[in-house]
Amino acid sequence: MSGWWTIISTETPQQLADMTKVNKEALLATWEAGLFGADWIAQLCAQGKATQLTFNGFPNRYTASADVIVPLLQAGIAEAQEGEFPQDTLTGWPGSITVHPQRIAACAPGQLLSIEVWDQS
Repeated sequence: MSGWWTIISTETPQQLADMTKVNKEALLATWEAGLFGADWIAQLCAQGKATQLTFNGFPNRYTASADVIVPLLQAGIAEAQEGEFPQDTLTGWPGSITVHPQRIAACAPGQLLSIEVWDQS
C-alpha cells in the first residue's frame, strides 16, 4: 500500500513524538490517503502557511496555525489533487477518517497545531 497517514493534534511536536504518551484528547483528525495524500501540506509549506520540521517519512512533521488548518478540516478531509486541497469532497480511504468536530471548533485562531504525515509504503 502506497500512501500517507496524517495526524493533526494540538500537542507540540515534541509531545506528539512520544507515541507512548500521546494525549488522545488532543487529536483533531487522522486519516489515510493515497500516493498524493501529502500534497496538501507541501502546498501549504510552499505558500509559507506551514513549516516542515522533519522530512524522513517516519514521520514528516509540520506545524501550522489553526487559522490555516481548521477551515480545511471543517470543509472535509480530501486527498490533494494537483497541489490543491479540494474543500468540497471527502476522498480519504473509506473507514480511515477520524474527525473530532468539537475539538476542531475549540481551537484558538493563533494556536499552533502539529501535523504528522507517515509514509505507508
